[in-house]
Amino acid sequence: MRQGRYSTALCRAQSAQRPEESNAAKKELGTMRLEIDQNDFQRLSPNVQRELIETLAGKAVLAKGAVRAARASKLRWRSPINLTREQATRLVHGLSDDYRRRLQLFARKSGRVRMKEILALTGETDLRATSAFQREITRRLRRIVDDPERKAQLIAWDFEATKWDDKGITITDGVYYVTEKTAVAIKKCLKAGSL
Repeated sequence: MRQGRYSTALCRAQSAQRPEESNAAKKELGTMRLEIDQNDFQRLSPNVQRELIETLAGKAVLAKGAVRAARASKLRWRSPINLTREQATRLVHGLSDDYRRRLQLFARKSGRVRMKEILALTGETDLRATSAFQREITRRLRRIVDDPERKAQLIAWDFEATKWDDKGITITDGVYYVTEKTAVAIKKCLKAGSL
């Protein structure tokens, strides 16, 4: 703050001494020099990076970015995406047997599985185990799908099918679901029934 006051005072003093330079001093105060190195640029969010490039280079340079944005716009919050067979193969690659069996359950049940069925499959009793599974699958999915806004998810929760305890405090059961296209892709990928 002190430095700002000093700069303003210095400009006023200079303009009082040389009236012909007062306009130049005012113009100099109105300009800014911005330096962003590669590391700093990579730390910026994808949206800010895109805006900077648009501002500095013009929109014609962003033809590739427009295609990416169009792809990303197909993603919706809280809506599971449709996986292709290739994407399903990449998603399943390296998964533990427990996670593979859970995905196979979705494939066998046309994409809709009760929370208790998922827990029973692995013998889990803690409801948080299903959330951990969903979180891990979502994390892997976002590496496969171009998703700068982090909207993509494979498994969603059916809020209308949620069952609560008598007090209405704790969830006792509900339904996780994937799209039918994704269920088919997973079935083909895992060869459901052979695991």
